[in-house]
Amino acid sequence: MKSWSRIPFFWRVILVFALLYAFVKFGIRPPLPGSVVILYTGFIILGLFLYITLEDLRIERFISFLRIKPGESKGISVSRWALVALLPLLAGYNAFQSALPKYTPPAQIFQMHPTPPDKVLTIQVPPWAADPARWDVKDIAQGKELYKANCQVCHGENLDGNGPAAAGFRYPVKPASFRDRGTISQLTLPYVYWKIADGGIQNQFNTAMPRWVRNDETVHTGDMTSDEAWRVIIFLYAETGYTPRSGGQHNPH
Repeated sequence: MKSWSRIPFFWRVILVFALLYAFVKFGIRPPLPGSVVILYTGFIILGLFLYITLEDLRIERFISFLRIKPGESKGISVSRWALVALLPLLAGYNAFQSALPKYTPPAQIFQMHPTPPDKVLTIQVPPWAADPARWDVKDIAQGKELYKANCQVCHGENLDGNGPAAAGFRYPVKPASFRDRGTISQLTLPYVYWKIADGGIQNQFNTAMPRWVRNDETVHTGDMTSDEAWRVIIFLYAETGYTPRSGGQHNPH
């Protein structure tokens, strides 16, 4: 208590406010909405104001911090006032940030691996892509170059879904991370090809993923042939170390 009493009364009030605010802002789980934090902060300020003004001595001790002391340099006085002026500015900025509307994507049930159409069962995997043990390093290298040219901007250099453009696609999900064990490691090769070939704009994915395999069915044509898409696929598996699921069924779990 002696150490506490040595602290100037002004700073004790500020410290109590900071501790109470930190508790309201970070110490309550689940976190309170920003509007409630502002409301409680107002209660804290009001309580401290009442505590200070209930006694003339407390008022005097609080205000004395702002007075120029005998023999005190002008620089120290200016610094003190600048610090005091900064406090309400910080409080106002924090209140503004708390009340600022946050981006919330529209509520929608989203399946990372929805049930594919029947045509997926008819997709034929080229013999050179069907067996991971037979994947050619040249095909993988070509797949890497195709990925860098067409996919990296969204899915990232490290295949983690954090490409330069990823932040612009937040609804309903950001670009897939192929490093995640819940993505390509759970899928068959025909299913992955379907996702790349058809993209997400035209089907139930409802994402920004364009159609990558050229055809005459839609205006959303991409820049890959069928073989190029397969090379990208085997690059994804080779780079991440995952093995495609065998059989004709995918596992959405």
